[in-house]
Amino acid sequence: MWSSSGSMCNPNGERGRRYYALDVLRGLSIVLMVFYHWGYDLVLYGLIPAWVLYNPLLDALQLLFASVFVAISGASSTFSHSNVRRGLRILACALVASAVTFWFDPQEAIRFGILHFLGTAALLYALLAPVLRRFPPNPVLCLVLFFLTRALTQPYYQVHGLWWLGFRRPEFSSADYYPLLPWFFMYLFGVWLGEIVKRGKMPSWFYRVRLPFLEKVGSHTLIVYLLHQPVCMGLTLLLVKLCGQ
Repeated sequence: MWSSSGSMCNPNGERGRRYYALDVLRGLSIVLMVFYHWGYDLVLYGLIPAWVLYNPLLDALQLLFASVFVAISGASSTFSHSNVRRGLRILACALVASAVTFWFDPQEAIRFGILHFLGTAALLYALLAPVLRRFPPNPVLCLVLFFLTRALTQPYYQVHGLWWLGFRRPEFSSADYYPLLPWFFMYLFGVWLGEIVKRGKMPSWFYRVRLPFLEKVGSHTLIVYLLHQPVCMGLTLLLVKLCGQ
């Protein structure tokens, strides 16, 4: 299976080839996520009109690539030596992201962003792994539940303390928000995908694809995510100053 760095190992511990297609997809997703988050900052400070970021086409693309990123993370969990260690490491980085964004703007601090979700999901997977090995996720059911719970969590609710699950009050805000519902179902879809990849059931091109730049980015997404927040905000504030706003 995969080590924490993402390289595949055989059952005897010998390191084998890497599934580069997963790195490519993860790299493409994180690059697009970075640009989307920067667009969010630019809209927030009035540097670009809101329609540039918030329109039906970009909404659909944002959902697509966020789903790919979460699914690839779910697939990676099936290769990890320790999802507990992996989850705790990601959650530690999530706290850093929250602290940095709170320092920049307390009203837009990240309260349950993608790192908070991925760390929590890895720990949940570790807890549920014995059950999931016996009853593997059904991909169709995962997608149906993803869209159903996504619709369920779109409205605001007058409830306290359930924002991590997906039920927000009207005053809730977070610069990045990936609650357990609906995203854990996409993560479980990725768990199913990881098993398909390991069994060699993907198309032959999947095991041959190579795109070095995206592979590099995809193998260091945690670092990219942590660095892009202050960089994007710093560039945005610089533009605000240059534009005299």
